[in-house]
Amino acid sequence: MYPFRTSPAEPGVGGRESAALHGKRNFPRDTAQAMSQRDVEIVRQPITVRADTRRGLDQRLMVRLPGQSRALFRVLWLGLRRLSPRSWLRRAVLRTVIPRACEALNRRDLEVFSIFVHPEIESVNTPQVVALGGLVPGSRGRETWVEGQRRWLADWGELRYEPNEVLDLGDDRLLLLGRSRGIGRRSGIEIDTEWGLLATISDGLLAREQNFLDRGEALGAAGLSD
Repeated sequence: MYPFRTSPAEPGVGGRESAALHGKRNFPRDTAQAMSQRDVEIVRQPITVRADTRRGLDQRLMVRLPGQSRALFRVLWLGLRRLSPRSWLRRAVLRTVIPRACEALNRRDLEVFSIFVHPEIESVNTPQVVALGGLVPGSRGRETWVEGQRRWLADWGELRYEPNEVLDLGDDRLLLLGRSRGIGRRSGIEIDTEWGLLATISDGLLAREQNFLDRGEALGAAGLSD
């Protein structure tokens, strides 16, 4: 169980697919001081990542106009972060954008996915992730991130990220939980493991990511527990 009191969603805004959690908790880094004195609302909802997708018209336009797309993301996030995590609009946007980004990564479309990535992104990977090959414990910068993803994907003939729920932590952080499945290109080794991503959003872009192959570790990094 998550260590917070659960309250039902507002009537008419998807009570069955989300639960708002209230409580005070410690936050890592600079968010701890700013938020330790107020209640933090956490909302979880299911998401679905489709298989065998292609670029839609919107993503083709994003590739042609990456700068304008990032500016739009910034304006959109500035508006969303003013809303409660329980807001129908905020939940609907996350339920749409997150699967679309994962689908781009699953089809190895780094050109599209990198548009969602902050130029100064910090990437942190657990030893279990690093042991699978291709990725390093930590890196910074979008170009370095893209290079790491190319190495990572080159080591895997098949690889899919399949998050099935997202937790909006209400403080510019999102926690994705689900599974990762893949087959090594050279080794033929198959993986089917728990997977979690703790993401920090800045200017509407992915500014920090922590990758986990253990659900409990991912929840713990977010200050939660099963």
